[in-house]
Amino acid sequence: MTRSDVNSLAELLASAETPEDLAAIEQLLAEQEARTTAVGKWRARTLAEVAQFFGLAVQTVKQWRTESPPMPGGDGGYDLSEVVRWRLAKLQNSGAMDAKRQAEVEAIKLVNERRTMENAQKRGLLIEREEVERDMSLLWSRLAARLQGIGERVAGLVPQEIKATTKERVEQEIRVIQKEFTDGLGDLIDG
Repeated sequence: MTRSDVNSLAELLASAETPEDLAAIEQLLAEQEARTTAVGKWRARTLAEVAQFFGLAVQTVKQWRTESPPMPGGDGGYDLSEVVRWRLAKLQNSGAMDAKRQAEVEAIKLVNERRTMENAQKRGLLIEREEVERDMSLLWSRLAARLQGIGERVAGLVPQEIKATTKERVEQEIRVIQKEFTDGLGDLIDG
């Protein structure tokens, strides 16, 4: 409240003649005090008050004054609602920049990974998938052919009364092994 406001209120008070006049002046005083409190509540006079409002160190708020764009306000007054809007805008822009930087980092990683693979291929350290699949298929065919006659050969080594049972059990075990191997090979090729 300015000095002239105080003088005006003093003159009004002196001119009051009835209880209604006094009530009206009290109402004016209450309204003026409410306006002053509301304005003061959202204004900070110092950087320390801004820091206190945000729950930060004064040094952090001083740093805000040097950013581009700088924190709004100046010596003698900082509108806290403007400072809050400024800070939110800075944080939103910072998030966009972080996403952009993250995308750039990912692109660089992909380029490096591609170069690493090209170098490994030039040095003969990588094998083409089709070549591996062809070689595995050939090995599996040879192994399957070798496994075919095992039941009969084992049955020839045991007494006559258990030959049929032995042959059946050995062939059953071979089928289990073949299925496990085929499933594992399929997973390896698919993966």
